[in-house]
Amino acid sequence: MTNQNGGPQAILKIDQAVRRFGGLIAVNQVSFEALNGQVTGLIGPNGAGKSTMFDLITGVRPLTSGEIYFRGQRVTDAPPHTRSPMGMARTFQIVRLFHGMTVLENVLLGLHPKFPDGIIRSLLASRALAAQERAARERAMELLEFVGLANRAADLIAHLTLGQLRLVDIARALASDPALLMMDEPAAGLNDAETRNLLEMIMTLKNRGLAMLVVEHDIDFIMTACDRIVVMDRGAKIADGTPESVRNDENVIAAYIGRKAAHATH
Repeated sequence: MTNQNGGPQAILKIDQAVRRFGGLIAVNQVSFEALNGQVTGLIGPNGAGKSTMFDLITGVRPLTSGEIYFRGQRVTDAPPHTRSPMGMARTFQIVRLFHGMTVLENVLLGLHPKFPDGIIRSLLASRALAAQERAARERAMELLEFVGLANRAADLIAHLTLGQLRLVDIARALASDPALLMMDEPAAGLNDAETRNLLEMIMTLKNRGLAMLVVEHDIDFIMTACDRIVVMDRGAKIADGTPESVRNDENVIAAYIGRKAAHATH
């Protein structure tokens, strides 16, 4: 989908978002867009407000002021449970999976918005839902194949490494067939091979037209993966542009990239 100028259309629009916690301003008048078929990065030092911004977009926390639009609709006050069926999915910085269940069962839970009868009933193998169960399991296995974990489908979540848990979290988020996938530090805990695999997955999803919003501290990863990057510091947006322009932005170098480089030398 394109805008009137022929470019990609914004799937997500943040307009002057503010979030206060008492006297602390965690997000301070931040505006930006995420476009269809593009990867938008959201970076900044610890405490910049990135995860809070994810919470605002998904409705976990309400805005103090400002507006959020998703797929052309105002969702500022929409309850969190209504946003997933609209096409919004999220992974978490601290992976939230069910450790008493298998890898496959965790991914199946991500399919619940697409099955009105409920995936839990499907897991009970009700005869009335047998066809639905087969379709769900086939889709879940396709997603596990995509993230490279099909051979671990029957394993309990508790037996996986942190990097593998992040891949399951991504598979579960993709199970709802989102229009916007939001990933909070997806490369954290991944080894070099897993990171390269994640980059390839992101490029594949982008080529399929999926919009993605990614929070990540790995500068090389974010510069490679993203079409545009939004930089936050102390709750405010300090830059918004292409990876090259952001990398060379004096404010970004002073607030983030330079600070990370200085830490790396110690």
